[in-house]
Amino acid sequence: MRGNKRIFTEEERKYIFENWGKESAHSMKKKFNCSWDAVCAVAKEYGLEMPKNNEWSDEQIQTLRILAEKYHYEEIAKIMGKSENAIYLKARRLGLTLIQDRRKWTKEEEQILKDLWGQKNIEQIAKKLKRTVFSLKVKAVRMELGPMIRNNSELILVSDICELLNVTEDRVRITWVKLGLNLQEKKLTNNKSYRYIIWKDLLDFLENNQNEWDSRSLEKNMLGIEPEWLLEKRKRDEIENPLWYRRWSSEEINQAITLFKNGKNYAQIAEIINRSEWSVAYILRNNGYSYRLPQYWKGSELLYLRENYMNMTYEEIGIVLGRTTKAVGAKAEDLGYKKRLILNKKDGE
Repeated sequence: MRGNKRIFTEEERKYIFENWGKESAHSMKKKFNCSWDAVCAVAKEYGLEMPKNNEWSDEQIQTLRILAEKYHYEEIAKIMGKSENAIYLKARRLGLTLIQDRRKWTKEEEQILKDLWGQKNIEQIAKKLKRTVFSLKVKAVRMELGPMIRNNSELILVSDICELLNVTEDRVRITWVKLGLNLQEKKLTNNKSYRYIIWKDLLDFLENNQNEWDSRSLEKNMLGIEPEWLLEKRKRDEIENPLWYRRWSSEEINQAITLFKNGKNYAQIAEIINRSEWSVAYILRNNGYSYRLPQYWKGSELLYLRENYMNMTYEEIGIVLGRTTKAVGAKAEDLGYKKRLILNKKDGE
């Protein structure tokens, strides 16, 4: 009856929370047979962002048409600064078919990929299947279709690097660029652009900066036929357990919080979920849980400081080790690294 307040069940409220931004409020309104305002009221209770003005300029529409041919709609949303739902709805109204590479592969699609792999260039296959070039590479490796063809697919986006190696965007865009990663930028419009790297440049960087990434996060042959240096790195990583750079999954974060609430200390949590003690402390702090780091410095921390103090800021090192910028700077000065750098400059004069 009009005027009566809609009372949502817990399941309905959960649905709104989990799908906000992926599905429009208008669609939810139809699903729950209620008003648009009622759906938004639930979203507000959870602190979710309200829908913004959905007007599109001619320039934005043209940009969408261009991007729809090559990029997943989630990537388009990041590039254009709009919600995924806004991109999806606008494309549907324009009659555009968007790439949705995270949808489940059908048997028919797998057969098409198998038939065309090596016969046509990868961009043609991607366009036919409405998937990204990167998703085809991943699928081809998992289907064991042989070495990847790269004749027209030399570009790889930052988001693809993150997915491929399980690292954060900040690490790629900031830390790795400082270490020499040749990240390039391409303008789409006056206000929009995206960043990418040439495939060969990425391979060269990974070979020359092997301490910056964990080969256990990389599926076998994802970079093509694996060279000797990568095979050796895989053996080392199994022994040395380089966990500093691996991104935390939501499951791992929830597990760490639960263990912390149950009275486990950082060392115990780190051992259970196969992480470093410093990484555990850092993730708990970022999720609102107080912590106190031990005052002593471990050998692995000192080694990391020594190897990276010239290429990273103290703040970046502190984030990795779970220490304050001031603490990192003080330790570097105690060890003479700052003075040594100054002396080296004088020696070179």
